[in-house]
Amino acid sequence: GAAFRTVINLWPYMWPSDRRDLKLRVVAALAALVATKVVTMMVPYAFKWATDALTTVTGHGHGATHAVASSGWTILAIGSPVLFVVLYGVARILMVLFAQARDGLFARVAMNAVRRLADRTFRHMHLLSLRFHLERKTGGLSRIIERGTKGIETIVRMAMLTVIPTIVELVFVFGVLA
Repeated sequence: GAAFRTVINLWPYMWPSDRRDLKLRVVAALAALVATKVVTMMVPYAFKWATDALTTVTGHGHGATHAVASSGWTILAIGSPVLFVVLYGVARILMVLFAQARDGLFARVAMNAVRRLADRTFRHMHLLSLRFHLERKTGGLSRIIERGTKGIETIVRMAMLTVIPTIVELVFVFGVLA
């Protein structure tokens, strides 16, 4: 309803038609977002693969363990689970790096949107009649405008950094479950 309309009204500020550099930042931030979610989905698989590697090596009875130890597969038997645990650690680091890259890339876009909206509000306020300013408390109005710009910044950040990532993650989870 109203939240969706607000995001639609803010879209031209998040995707400014006159700023190719900001559009590229949005695309790069979305790519970092997808990369973060792909890595997030891979983390449980790293644990699964490590567990599978352990059960493959030790799951065939005492004779199989002895054969593995004597045949030179010992390095593989120990290395496979360790490799997948290291893969888990690397995946966790990549999740944080991609998330930070997304936030850093999108910060300039969000600040541009807030700056343009604040400028638009400032210009509109100064075009109002003198009677309006004499009848109203303009100082109180500036506080309201400041709260509004902070609210817009929150909406822009929530849309890009919370709502869209959640939707992408849900799509990935449904894909894995399917």
